[in-house]
Amino acid sequence: MFENLNAYETATHFNGQSTIVLNGARASGESYCLAHHVSLANGKRSLMVASIRYLDSFAKTNGRWRFSERQLMVDWIETRPLN
Repeated sequence: MFENLNAYETATHFNGQSTIVLNGARASGESYCLAHHVSLANGKRSLMVASIRYLDSFAKTNGRWRFSERQLMVDWIETRPLN
């Protein structure tokens, strides 16, 4: 997933509401994000904005919580030129 970000001049992600459900030493969560990506092609800049959600799984081992899985869900994408 992170290698794909190298295609852009810059990227900014605004993370918003998150929900986590605990179940012993395991947990699941959902986080919302607006992702902004600026690219340059043929001398023209464009902005791609995506509404995404992360569906996460967590596991607690040795007293520390860690990600065990992350799924990326794309709800919508808009691309427009930048001046």
